Amino acid sequence: MSIKIIFKEENEKLFWEKWNEYTASQKSGPLYLKINLEYNLSYFKNFYRDKSFVYLENNQPLACVFLPLEKNGDETAISHSGGYVDAPLALNNSAQKKVFSIIDEIAEENRVAKIKFSIDVLAGVKHNYLIKYNFLDTSILNYLIDLSGDLLKPMRRGHRSDVKDMLKNPEFNVFFLDKKNVSVKAFLEYAELHHKCSGRITRPKITFDLQLEKIRQGVAMLSGLKYKNKSIAFCYFEYYGDQAIYGSAADDPDYDKLPLYHVLIYSGMEYLKQRGARLIDTGQPSCPAPQFDYYPDKKQLNIALFKRGFGGYFKQNFRGIKYFSKEAWKEDLKVFGEQYDFNVKL
Repeated sequence: MSIKIIFKEENEKLFWEKWNEYTASQKSGPLYLKINLEYNLSYFKNFYRDKSFVYLENNQPLACVFLPLEKNGDETAISHSGGYVDAPLALNNSAQKKVFSIIDEIAEENRVAKIKFSIDVLAGVKHNYLIKYNFLDTSILNYLIDLSGDLLKPMRRGHRSDVKDMLKNPEFNVFFLDKKNVSVKAFLEYAELHHKCSGRITRPKITFDLQLEKIRQGVAMLSGLKYKNKSIAFCYFEYYGDQAIYGSAADDPDYDKLPLYHVLIYSGMEYLKQRGARLIDTGQPSCPAPQFDYYPDKKQLNIALFKRGFGGYFKQNFRGIKYFSKEAWKEDLKVFGEQYDFNVKL
């Protein structure tokens, strides 16, 4: 048996060729698309190096590993801006075991203090396999929306009423921005509202450029809302195959007393359903309470409560941290002690 490991930093062209071969054949979902990895890397504040690799046996890709390293002071971690990296994909248990052994070697070579992985909640994984590789379980709950049935009926009564009222009001108009009608002008309105509702520029321009490219590639879309022909709110979704992710939202604060997102999310759900999506992961915040390494504030808990009004269900988002440094563990435990007791709860 011939074993080969293709590191992105050594042969980027072949790496992507084999990565795309694996993710296409296994229908791995939107998180593992090439453009999403590029998007994730564009977000890093303390990027150190990219040790991503594809594992092959007899020239067949059996595993894909996104492995960014970042430095925070003297500490090196496999993490995403302090958060979680999408966990490795593996075709079988044998390949999985081998790639986690390779990851440990990389961690040792680079004096990594900790690794933080999150398993895609849409992947249908039944248990937290990270525990087998000595990760501490830090799982939380994600909220999923099933698109297979009536989308209005399962909603909370207030949500349903707000959606119906907005759809009937002739002064409001929902529109979609996708690969068929991609408009730089309309997309820039979304970016500008992002800045306006945040009160500042919160992320690099390249992240918006890559979002626009995702729309052009047909793996993302915007649902927008106009009031008297003026764009006042947007919701951004990503999708691939039968899986979708609710990504972000932006609105004009001058209209924030209106139920803007109720109708935009519902309309986005209808759009995605018509294009074959089966499930939407609403992402975080959606977990209803703080956990180890998850400390939502009151605003985030209110957002989670709002998402749960769309008639979905909870599913475990398996996550884990592997510590190589006792000091890193002590620091996270200290944060847990400080944050958990004083977290604002609904």
